[in-house]
Amino acid sequence: AKVSHPLLFDRLVGAAIARKHELSPQEVSNILWSYSASGIVESSLFAAMAPRVMTLLKHCSCQHIANIAWSYAVANVDSHGLFNKPFTNALLERMDSFNVAQFSQLYQWHIWQKEENSYTGLPLVFERRCYEVFTSLNPTISLLQRNVSSVLRSIDLVPKEEEVTQKGYSIDALVEVKGKKVGVEVDGPSHFIGRKPTGSTILKRRQVANVEGIALVSVPYWEWDELGQDLSKKQNYLRSLLGIR
Repeated sequence: AKVSHPLLFDRLVGAAIARKHELSPQEVSNILWSYSASGIVESSLFAAMAPRVMTLLKHCSCQHIANIAWSYAVANVDSHGLFNKPFTNALLERMDSFNVAQFSQLYQWHIWQKEENSYTGLPLVFERRCYEVFTSLNPTISLLQRNVSSVLRSIDLVPKEEEVTQKGYSIDALVEVKGKKVGVEVDGPSHFIGRKPTGSTILKRRQVANVEGIALVSVPYWEWDELGQDLSKKQNYLRSLLGIR
């Protein structure tokens, strides 16, 4: 897992807000992305940066716009009118220039807009393109994930591995417990900074739960590792996690 530096981020907030009118598109994008990617939500920072983003919008590159949109989606804070017609127009003007990662970021931003019942979002043709890119990324099934799925089967569950949801998210293992679908996410080191989830992990968990209506449970790698090779302990761990007695 990556290393967290919360005190550094705390100190940067005031300085960034105080100098926001001096910041370039690259600097604004980098600051917002750094906080969101680290899973750190500073509402005052995002609120203060929204007007600055509006004034810089025409100077923003594809990377700047995608990072900014994704960062607000992760932070899940009031954008103070930032995402409006001019913003979607800026997206459309650059539609043929976004790369795979940026299309995926914008798709998650679009889901966030729908999550918030906003009238702003991607035009249908843009949404379809983003969805196609988002769902075209082939997931890698780790040994950890295979092990968890194997133990799920040993307790008489039938996990569907890398099950794709209606919105395009891939769930590590989807099982049915007491008549309800539950997603089991096997979270390795890349999903955490220290022991706290990254922005990507936070966003996926929230959107799958809120938009898809699928409850998610997490199997953090360190908790699984602590169980060693004891099958009985692993079975009991999963039963407890899923509320199975």
